Amino acid sequence: MINVLELSLLSQAHNLPASLAERLRFEVEQTLKGLYADESLVERIDDLFLPFARWVSEYKKPKHAPLILGLGGPQGCGKTTFCSVVSHILAKGFDLNAIVVSLDDLYMQRSDRLHYAQKVHPLFATRGVPGTHDIPLALNIFDRLKHLQAGEVMYVPTFDKSLDDRKPVHRWQEVAGPVDVIFFEGWCVGAQPMAHEHLMDPINVLEKDKDQDGSWRLAVNDHLENDYRKLFNLIDVRMWMQPPSFDVVYDWRNKQERVLEAHLHDIHGGVLDTLDIKVMSPETLKGFMQYFERITRHMICSMLQQADVQFVLDANQKVLETKLPVSH
Repeated sequence: MINVLELSLLSQAHNLPASLAERLRFEVEQTLKGLYADESLVERIDDLFLPFARWVSEYKKPKHAPLILGLGGPQGCGKTTFCSVVSHILAKGFDLNAIVVSLDDLYMQRSDRLHYAQKVHPLFATRGVPGTHDIPLALNIFDRLKHLQAGEVMYVPTFDKSLDDRKPVHRWQEVAGPVDVIFFEGWCVGAQPMAHEHLMDPINVLEKDKDQDGSWRLAVNDHLENDYRKLFNLIDVRMWMQPPSFDVVYDWRNKQERVLEAHLHDIHGGVLDTLDIKVMSPETLKGFMQYFERITRHMICSMLQQADVQFVLDANQKVLETKLPVSH
């Protein structure tokens, strides 16, 4: 087990050149705007983003292969924003080619997911849980990223939640080699399987009514035990965003959905009226969150003991405390 030291990010910030923070401020502002994120987060450059980027750059030094940082955390907690901001800082301030790969972009195509649901269990028709991602594709993507050379370009899948399907290849993320740092983020990144005896009793209405024999949750757990273990074992540094409780997760995810709803035209432009858009109402979202509840609760209880890097959040998604490994 890696020893963990609680570091004061604010005191670290005093050792950073003011010119670097000033030079990166515009970059961070534009990153936040592009994500439709809270633009006031730019004020966390000195005490959060820059110190963490500096730690990553130091951690990366002895390593030749891409450093894979796996960040898990409940839906809507700010994983994508954090990884995107830090990856831009690493590129502009530390000359490291850092990219973000989201577990959400590695879902099966909708047609494949529906076929799997027909074959195994109807609940797999809904994206989210282990078993709804294209793990062979994910493993191939990470292998390609690991060996991407200077002058080579590859494309990483992207998923459109409003269409509930993978985007066409020409809209995938372009990545130029070589890659130095990979942020791999997703709500269940790093999740461990549970003992079968802990899966028997339903914990919500969804499990009670639609998984009465427990076969769906057992299948989800088997995916964590097997193919997802192979994927998560690629991670060099396991990171976790800890909420104050599970109770705040619905509000975070609802906020995320409302942002998506408000910016559909920006995302899809003039073809918006021709698309079958799927934005969830607050009531629909409450049902959707039940798919994630069991694993999220399990991770809230276990990840503080398992993660190498820990971010402790308050109810407003603010990072209150960061814990980093003492050495590597």
